[in-house]
Amino acid sequence: MKQLMMNAAGLILGLGMLVPNVRADSVVLTQNAYSYSVGGEFNAVTSPGNFLPNYSPLAVVGDGFETFCVQTTVDFYPGSTYTYTLSSSDSLGRDLTQGAAFLYDEFGRGVLPNYDYVDAAARNADAGALQSALWWFQGGQTYGGFPSPTNNVYYQFAINTLGLANADSANDGRFGVDILQMWDGNCNTAQNQLVLVSDNGATLLLLGASVSALAVIRPRRKACRVENF
Repeated sequence: MKQLMMNAAGLILGLGMLVPNVRADSVVLTQNAYSYSVGGEFNAVTSPGNFLPNYSPLAVVGDGFETFCVQTTVDFYPGSTYTYTLSSSDSLGRDLTQGAAFLYDEFGRGVLPNYDYVDAAARNADAGALQSALWWFQGGQTYGGFPSPTNNVYYQFAINTLGLANADSANDGRFGVDILQMWDGNCNTAQNQLVLVSDNGATLLLLGASVSALAVIRPRRKACRVENF
């Protein structure tokens, strides 16, 4: 019995040592020449997770990968540090769609047709059009000043490739893309972003295992409220 109790104590201690690692996952977002005030490309630097090997050099700027937001009603502060979790849905409960995942996967691998990765001015315009298509697939969201899906080359590319029904349905791991659910120090949600993962299914499996393990020793993060800044 004594040995059993010692083993159990060792297991709990080991799980306790995992908490700082899980909670330490952080991301800092900055704007660049391809950003708008509320959308377009943002540069993401994550720690300790390293997603850079999943990206083409065309989608990497400095030490970070280029990402796009999936929400129009939530904000983030450039340069601030946020904790993040990987998820197949955003912090408002909307599933990542195949259309959005497909387009971002193409972008991140540097093969998105008609996207100018070289000329800064052209890339800025393309980033706005791609952002519009991503928002539209993520719940029909729009924002003033961004082009509508009508005649949007990226929206039409996804529809023509996947079909409308598939493009609007949940990704469910079909493309190796997840959502970075971002949280500030007070557990308020920040504007969620997209990320390429090397093995989406394995990533979500490991994430689920980590959350289950943490539930043994502390309440799950359900206590965090989802609200805008």
